[in-house]
Amino acid sequence: MKQPITPDKAETAGGSSLIMRFATATGLLAVVVVLLAVLFFHAMSGDIFQVAFQSPLEEWSATVAGHIGSDVSKAQAVAKIHKVGIIISSPDGHYAFGPDGEPADPEALLNDTARFRKIEVHIQHGTQVQPLTYSFMLDKEQLDEQHSPLLFGLIFLLLITIGLAYAIQLHLLRPLKWLHSGVDAVSGGDFSSKVPVVRNDEIGRVARAFNQMTGRVQQMMDDRERLLADVSHELRSPLARIKVALELLPEGDKRDAIGQDIREMETLTTVLLEREQIRNQASHASIEMLNLVTIAGEVIDGFSDAPPGVELNVPPQSMRVNGDAALIKILLQNLVDNAVKFSLADSKPVAVSLLQNSDEVQILVEDDGPGIAADQVEKILQPFVKLNPARGHRTGYGLGLNLCQRIVQAQAGSIEIHPREPRGTGVLVRLPKTGDRQV
Repeated sequence: MKQPITPDKAETAGGSSLIMRFATATGLLAVVVVLLAVLFFHAMSGDIFQVAFQSPLEEWSATVAGHIGSDVSKAQAVAKIHKVGIIISSPDGHYAFGPDGEPADPEALLNDTARFRKIEVHIQHGTQVQPLTYSFMLDKEQLDEQHSPLLFGLIFLLLITIGLAYAIQLHLLRPLKWLHSGVDAVSGGDFSSKVPVVRNDEIGRVARAFNQMTGRVQQMMDDRERLLADVSHELRSPLARIKVALELLPEGDKRDAIGQDIREMETLTTVLLEREQIRNQASHASIEMLNLVTIAGEVIDGFSDAPPGVELNVPPQSMRVNGDAALIKILLQNLVDNAVKFSLADSKPVAVSLLQNSDEVQILVEDDGPGIAADQVEKILQPFVKLNPARGHRTGYGLGLNLCQRIVQAQAGSIEIHPREPRGTGVLVRLPKTGDRQV
């Protein structure tokens, strides 16, 4: 039996998934946040924010101007410490210092509007008749340099926050991936699959309900198979007694008819028991590396005298596949036997072709019989389904292809049936070269 799904096995790669879309949305959100942060800091150095900070800067400038007074040495020290240009205008003349504290040309500082932002205040000291004019030239480049670490720090914190939010969302959505893997397993016929239930929220309750549902379905299927096997086994004893009693009847048409019915019942019970035996064998299949060409050759040799004949088309090299040799042989025998059994008197030989690619091998069995109607293709794989006798389907019990389907599923493969033109049927089996079994 396949093991329950574990968190590690649930991490499957896929195309467009909810997780991938969520990751893309998170990435776009991070880009938008970074752009907004850059635009915000760029706007801080623009006219809008300059107007907003005008009043605080004027108050700061007035305080500094009051400290400087008319002392030129203090103005030079303030310029060097705060890295601002300072121009003091008085009736006696102009004094100017650059951001480095060195004397500078007042006109050059005032005219360099691309580099400096001017904050002008007027202060009257003591008995001065006219106030002194102080022009503080703030270096825009220095402001931008001071903003850059803050900008990068903010962007880093925003990205860390978005990353943590993404990791938390991944953790919350991980049970959906496990549930998706469980649904895929059930769609492939593995009703024993279980998904982890790690939380008691809505997703956890869905996972618990899913496990209960698959458990009940699996129990129903097991009960049905067990009932068929038990009934078939129990029928053998009364059939044996009927055969003994039949020998005591006088010969005649009635005795022959009863004997024919008994033989059909014996055949049916034998087929059912063999079906259950193969099902159990599939549950404990011995997986090994096989040469499919060799097995196909052995099977087809057994049909050498069966009309209309069987042709094997294989590549020159060997075809390796992981599987159970006994089950693969039964699969080929059933497929070829079906094709031969339903061939007509004028049918061409049954064609068995073996193909392969990097991931899988393919077994294609084609006959030239009456064919299967397109609306019957899906039904033919169900047990005990027999098609219209008018189309030549007069023999069998409707279990052969169902048995083939079970074997293919046990090897983690798939089986497809399609009508051929102008007549005949093709059966295509795909088997992975490597992979886990499914039962």
